[in-house]
Amino acid sequence: MQTPDERRDYYRINDTVGLLLEPCSAEDIPSRDEFSNQAMDEFKLIDHLSRLDLDNSALLHSIQDTSPDVARYLKLINLKIEAIAKQIVIMGLTDEVKPTEVILSAGGISFNHDQSLPIDSYVSLRMILYPSNAVISSYARVVRSKQQDEHYDTAFEYILINESDRDTLVRHVLQLQSNALRKRSISEDS
Repeated sequence: MQTPDERRDYYRINDTVGLLLEPCSAEDIPSRDEFSNQAMDEFKLIDHLSRLDLDNSALLHSIQDTSPDVARYLKLINLKIEAIAKQIVIMGLTDEVKPTEVILSAGGISFNHDQSLPIDSYVSLRMILYPSNAVISSYARVVRSKQQDEHYDTAFEYILINESDRDTLVRHVLQLQSNALRKRSISEDS
């Protein structure tokens, strides 16, 4: 029987994410406690807002049941806050975070990279998942780097990631798969 972690690796999807990759050495990888406390300021803002949205969703749902107008107003305020936060992040990370087409799963990520990376080398990965703007920080090990034309098909396995971030990845991948199935079903019915 497969463990939940093994099953997670089967959920893979093509996606575009904001990506920041920085090579590092094994000595640069922090302990799990240190890792939990580090993040770039811009990522902390988006991550904090994203987690607040998750915490507030049940409360907003109950408000909507009793007072739809208040719930609609709160959703509009939330959209304004998200727009401001996105602009702050874009201004702070324009040169660093690049939209990148990836194959994404809860166990790792792969994409075309412009440089060859040694197998078993390490990188720090930071991603912004769209459209939720959830921020995922991790350290990963290079498991594949094969030349294809002028790029390298490069794959990474997460070696250090918070479980809450892994759960966010699982939800994101499942949501994208659900959306793709829904679109396919609609197009087949047409």
